[in-house]
Amino acid sequence: MGEAEDIEKVVSALKKVPEKHLLIIELANRIPLRGGDLDPTVLADMIPEINLATAEAASYGGQTIQAIDALVRIAGQPAEPRLRPLTEEDLEEGLQF
Repeated sequence: MGEAEDIEKVVSALKKVPEKHLLIIELANRIPLRGGDLDPTVLADMIPEINLATAEAASYGGQTIQAIDALVRIAGQPAEPRLRPLTEEDLEEGLQF
């Protein structure tokens, strides 16, 4: 089987994967800003939702990395360097962009 057929199989499989809407994206769009900054009072009230959304995103990200690693192993090609998964320490220190 050639590379074109392999690519077509992967594309076909990916088309069957249902779309995923992550809660963290919804929350990011819902959190109000006060003077251009996040409102700490509102964030404090949303901690349970934020924790759930963070866990969901971390799980989804981890599963995505596992899928990529599996495809790379099947293809027999070295993986491209990528960012490491977030840790609890990262979240405690805050995200730096």
